[in-house]
Amino acid sequence: MRKVNRNTMDKFFKLSNGQYMKIIFSYKNSINTWFMTICVADTKRKCNDCINKTENSPKVFYGKATGKRLGVEALLIAKNELLDFEKVVKNTKIRIIGASDRLNNVYRYLKRYGYEEKEITYNDGKVKNVMCKEIV
Repeated sequence: MRKVNRNTMDKFFKLSNGQYMKIIFSYKNSINTWFMTICVADTKRKCNDCINKTENSPKVFYGKATGKRLGVEALLIAKNELLDFEKVVKNTKIRIIGASDRLNNVYRYLKRYGYEEKEITYNDGKVKNVMCKEIV
């Protein structure tokens, strides 16, 4: 079992349709929470651009469907990575936020694995439904 000792962990996957998926786990100390981010794009560079650019950049496709003929392959990979990640972190929370209502509906299936749906109000007044799990 590996030990987690950094604030960000990321990994690329080549999907069967030729696209790339990047999964990122990022840690925020002030609230003791790990966030999971998933991006699917045609190239690794587009995945990185989407993650690293500001929200208003034209390279960001936050909330847009980018997986072509993807099926459930990416979701199964993401679920398996999430369950593996849970095994290596302790005394923290994991929070998953969908970029669209469609993704929020998909993420509700995480309730089977102990996640709870919560409404979070951010500093800018936006309210989002998120899936959270306390890891002890």
